[in-house]
Amino acid sequence: MTKHLCSASAPLDTPQVVQGLLMTKHLCFVGFSLQDPNFSEVAETVRATLTGDSSTASRNLFGSLLSLHNRPFLAELWPDVQQVPMDMADASGPDRLSSAQCARRLDIFLDKVSLDASTPTRHLLDPNFSGVFDKQQRELR
Repeated sequence: MTKHLCSASAPLDTPQVVQGLLMTKHLCFVGFSLQDPNFSEVAETVRATLTGDSSTASRNLFGSLLSLHNRPFLAELWPDVQQVPMDMADASGPDRLSSAQCARRLDIFLDKVSLDASTPTRHLLDPNFSGVFDKQQRELR
């Protein structure tokens, strides 16, 4: 395996970090074609490791791939990555959305995910911010 997974500036231990993430987390791939040979090599190593481990039998997905268009062949090439296309139509069908329309859907989807993942009101109950509240607001808290 080469020393660098993604770029010339990547640290030497990047493949090990990616291996650990693939084994322990559900990753979300956005804008990644899954065609990088270094990533494929890392994923194959993880597959081989997990095949013999009965404790991970129920967890067989590395992650989810957010793609613009439906690419059914990916299920055969990457059975351990769930594809989530922004356009469910067949690639050659007349109902297929343009790449711009799919990109817009992806933008909206990612905005919604970030909104749901954030907690914009957490600071209201944080005691470190109590100095910004007046007496009435502190009593309300």
